[in-house]
Amino acid sequence: MRNQASAKRHGFTLVELLVVIAIIATLVGLLLPAVQKARAAAARIKCVNNMKQIALATHNYHDTYRKFPYATLDYQPGSATATWVTGFILILPFLEQDPIATRWDPNQPRNSTVDTDGDGWTNAMIQQMEIPTYKCPAMNPPNGPLRGAENRAPSSYLFNAGTPDVALFHYWSFYGLSAEPQYDGVVVPLKNTSVTPDSPNRKAVTMDQVSDGTAYTYLLGETDFRPRGVPSTEMGGVWAFGYIGYTWGTTFHPFNNHANTTTVYGAFRSEHPYGAHFAMTDGSVHFFSNSLDPVTYRALSTRAGNELVPTNEYFE
Repeated sequence: MRNQASAKRHGFTLVELLVVIAIIATLVGLLLPAVQKARAAAARIKCVNNMKQIALATHNYHDTYRKFPYATLDYQPGSATATWVTGFILILPFLEQDPIATRWDPNQPRNSTVDTDGDGWTNAMIQQMEIPTYKCPAMNPPNGPLRGAENRAPSSYLFNAGTPDVALFHYWSFYGLSAEPQYDGVVVPLKNTSVTPDSPNRKAVTMDQVSDGTAYTYLLGETDFRPRGVPSTEMGGVWAFGYIGYTWGTTFHPFNNHANTTTVYGAFRSEHPYGAHFAMTDGSVHFFSNSLDPVTYRALSTRAGNELVPTNEYFE
């Protein structure tokens, strides 16, 4: 008969198992913040690279056409249909996106199903295509299709058009203004003068008009689909439709606010911790923290406001 006292014990006791589990949980707790920080740092690096590419493409567009792209144009020359072509469409050839650029028909709306040249592609199909350079990895996607069946592709970036509310470009009389405001940024929305001859927003901006200095004037900023702090399908960015601030923004609304209770189209914000990136007109990209002074925030969005900006206080 086997001696039970001398028998070898196999496995772990309950106490030993609990100790092992506690050690593993402690290690996971220590490693998780480091993993999250690494992911956030990688997202910031990718976002900065995206914005630098967009800024470079915008500069190359300027070198080619001697002017910055418009943020949007309501009617193409000679067209009777409002198409709201965007600056992000205009710079596609300078981002090595010729297959998309050559298939886009600027004389058709973004949701047109007309295959003008018979190549099998329509604007309605192309606007659903996500362009990696136009998406920040830190931005959570919208929580559903954008504009229902249109299913517009989202974008994380908005061109800087200055200080007036983006809604005033379309609805200035509704808001009680006596005239349409002129946008004072670098990439501004335009109206076709043959359709709206009295609009002050008739010409694209040129480099020599940025008298505040290209290093101290926003070119491009971030946005997301969390204007109220939760995922949504509203008030974010798209690259193929320029109406009411979908591709351009201003500093009219507070910076990086995710607690909005009203409509805030064309607002700059991000899902990076503690702030958001802006590409400046000289092509550099900087991270601005949530402590950015509102006066400085607005001053950096004007091209010729002649404001005094504390250059070393907010640039990272």
